[in-house]
Amino acid sequence: MRGFPRSLFGRLVLLMTVGLVVAQLAGTAIHLVDRQRNLGSTLSHELAQRVAAVYRAIDSHAAGERERLAVLLSAPRQQLTIEAAAPRVTTGPTMLTDFPGHLKELLGAGVDVRPVALPGFGVFAFDLYLQLTSGEWLRVRGGAPEVIFAWPWHLLVNLGLMLLVVVVLVVVAARSTVRPLAELARAAHGLSVDLKSPPLAEDGPSEVREAARAFNAMQTRIRDAIEERERFLAAVSHDLKTPVTRMRLRTEMLTDAEVRERFRSDVDDMQQLLDSAIDFLRGKPVDEPVQPIDLVALAESLVDDYAGLGDVVLHAPDALRFSGRPKALKRALMNLIDNALKYGGGAQIELAPKAGGVEISVTDEGPGLPECDLEKVFEPFYRGEASRSRDTGGTGLGLAIVRQIARSHGGDVILANCENGGLQAVLRLPDAVRIG
Repeated sequence: MRGFPRSLFGRLVLLMTVGLVVAQLAGTAIHLVDRQRNLGSTLSHELAQRVAAVYRAIDSHAAGERERLAVLLSAPRQQLTIEAAAPRVTTGPTMLTDFPGHLKELLGAGVDVRPVALPGFGVFAFDLYLQLTSGEWLRVRGGAPEVIFAWPWHLLVNLGLMLLVVVVLVVVAARSTVRPLAELARAAHGLSVDLKSPPLAEDGPSEVREAARAFNAMQTRIRDAIEERERFLAAVSHDLKTPVTRMRLRTEMLTDAEVRERFRSDVDDMQQLLDSAIDFLRGKPVDEPVQPIDLVALAESLVDDYAGLGDVVLHAPDALRFSGRPKALKRALMNLIDNALKYGGGAQIELAPKAGGVEISVTDEGPGLPECDLEKVFEPFYRGEASRSRDTGGTGLGLAIVRQIARSHGGDVILANCENGGLQAVLRLPDAVRIG
């Protein structure tokens, strides 16, 4: 929903604040209506008694004295006049009060009361006719002071202050509720980068303590499992390298030069495959500390290393700084450049800062890949071509290692066929800062 906060903290504050504001407005409206009704009922009784007393006083005098008495009894908020006739317009009881009904209770049902205007919300003004015993009509116009029905600003200010205090408490409560979740999310993100990150503090409410305790236990189990796997791989590596070393020594003892060269090539292939597989399973490409890196300088050193081995061209800004693992990133770029040289005869490297990160693309002019293989080639030991020769198919771990390195930095690598032929590998890394 557009405009609706995406964070849990924002949603809690918004929903609770809106609920409180609506409740306060509804309560204020109910209070003001009741206040108006109570004031109107009280004033209605008091004014009805005053009008009834004036009516009796004027009706008890002779016809010649009634007009003079009406003038004498008139006041700024109650004008009295004697009229020969009264309009037939009648107004029923309002929601505020039944002012005519109170008059009839005091004067009796025999007195004809014809209201022209009756009090309403916020304005207690009236205009009515009372029939005298002589047949004439006593017209009474008046009202209560406006200050009585004025807005109670002090009450509104108090409600506003109360609302402000409650909103502040809502913000504090929402923040204290969301903070443990945010810390848990940061710890989970840190765990994906460094298994040796410090454990969460096991404090706060019981639910938070239990979640932190479970997370710390999970981190310990994962770290123990990986350390056990590393010990197992170290043992396997040692046990496998021993016969490979013996085979290499026995190969050198062969007298036939052609056979010796073939055996040596096979042993080299076996050694490289073994080393690559062990490194990938250990996660060795990503097992180094994070430090500031100038990616442009790193790429330029690689271009120099490949001088004479193929056409490698670099397009980059003056400098591009990134916090990462230099050896791992160097290996990832080397794997991409090796693939470009092997299958495309050359490599075009481009470094470009992007919103929230940096992109490193390596493009070749080779035949590309079938669309169905663009994702499969990242699987360990998968090779897109049918040949199983190392010279053409490799070990099948190069791109798997590149993706492993990219994701350990919070990024990823994707492959795409170019429109004019060739394959482009794009390594995306987050949070790069351009310098220079």
